[in-house]
Amino acid sequence: MGTKNVEHLLSEGSGFSPLQKLLRHNANQRAWTDQLRAVLDNGLKYQVAVSNIKGPRLIVNCRSAGAATKLRFVAPDIIAKLTTLSAFCRVEEIVLNVLSSPDRGPTRKL
Repeated sequence: MGTKNVEHLLSEGSGFSPLQKLLRHNANQRAWTDQLRAVLDNGLKYQVAVSNIKGPRLIVNCRSAGAATKLRFVAPDIIAKLTTLSAFCRVEEIVLNVLSSPDRGPTRKL
């Protein structure tokens, strides 16, 4: 892809281009994941990643059902700690996606 095409993708119209929106969301996911991991213990912090924040729902991807179960038990404490941060101020529940269990429903709501 040439430089001209990339510049076109980055400066499409007067609003944000789809690529800019995707890049911004990816940066948000990384920041949110870092903030979530900061309040988790070492055994759990590298088993989870934030997928999105949609209103009162924090959507978290877990590497295993075991990690999801552990997070489910500490969720009230985690929510209390995270809501002091501006990105998480409206979070009231955590929705868990277990990535390693394709035979089960992917979403567990807390």
